[in-house]
Amino acid sequence: MDAAMALALLFFCVLLLASGAIAFLLIRHCLARAPPHRHRQAQPEAAAKQLQQQALLAIKKEPAPRRLAWREVEALTGGFDEAAVVGRGGSSTVYLARLLDGSPVAVKVHRWCGGERRLRAFRQELDLLRRLRHPHIVALLAYSDDHEDEGALVLEYLGGGTLADALHGTAAAPLPWAQRMRVLHDVACALEHLHGGGASVVHGDVSASNVLLSDGGARLCDLGSACEGFSAAVAPARAAVASPGYADPFFLRTGIVSSRSDVYGFGVLLLEAVTGLPAASEAENLTARILPRVRARGVAGLVDGRLGDGGHDEEEAAGVARLAVECVAAQPGLRPSMAQVRAAIAEKAARSIAKAGCGHHIQLSKLLELT
Repeated sequence: MDAAMALALLFFCVLLLASGAIAFLLIRHCLARAPPHRHRQAQPEAAAKQLQQQALLAIKKEPAPRRLAWREVEALTGGFDEAAVVGRGGSSTVYLARLLDGSPVAVKVHRWCGGERRLRAFRQELDLLRRLRHPHIVALLAYSDDHEDEGALVLEYLGGGTLADALHGTAAAPLPWAQRMRVLHDVACALEHLHGGGASVVHGDVSASNVLLSDGGARLCDLGSACEGFSAAVAPARAAVASPGYADPFFLRTGIVSSRSDVYGFGVLLLEAVTGLPAASEAENLTARILPRVRARGVAGLVDGRLGDGGHDEEEAAGVARLAVECVAAQPGLRPSMAQVRAAIAEKAARSIAKAGCGHHIQLSKLLELT
């Protein structure tokens, strides 16, 4: 009996040890096959990277603006990475992304958070950019409009900053005179296209901050304040007040905006380019400060002093200043059309525009043919 009990106890111990050994081997095998924790975390990152590459490839291949899912916008911006932010507006943030070939693009993310006006501005800009194609209007590459409180525009990226930065920033060298004339001509071409390109579009916020610069010229951007579908005026409810210093006084008095409101803003832009002074200051607007002197004595002593002696063409400066006076006339009916303004710039500043290349290497003779 004692021998039987001892044998049973021995068998039980052997069985217990064998079970423990088998359990240990199974656990070790599972741990060996399981990926480290950091690899499990990397899987979502890899998926996001793949999604980003797919979105970038699609943007590159599509000839027309492509509609993106919101998750693709998140992938493009690196999950809305603050390190990728290159600009901010009242209701939008601009992120820098790159296509597969390294080309930069700007992802402009709008957040309206239930605000009807902001949503309407996004829809307006998206609708216009999908239809508009012009070498001096920023191009739309892709967009996303399926999110409840947010939308995104993927735009061409211009690395030269804004005209406001170039004229009033902290750059060591001022924007050369010829380059200023070239930029003004580019913007005038863009506005002429908006006003007379069949859509009858008023930009609504012509300003130095809405002009982007690059080696290839200038692009007009930000169509969120634009109005469309009229020849002379629109209802005040659809109009938006332009940036300080550029707003048409007639619009401010009456609430009526027209293509001549853009002409007024462009006239202020002309004065800015000539004098190097900002459109608005704490004391007074540029037009109130400069116009009486221009009307009385021309531009003598008013040209941007940073250009130095011989840094500008005096004849061109005088002609551009006179054109600015016409553009900011009190009554819209006394202002020229943008077609007339563009032709006048092409004539008055032809030498400088040709010198700067005009974005399309237009020769002096060709510029004069346009007038």
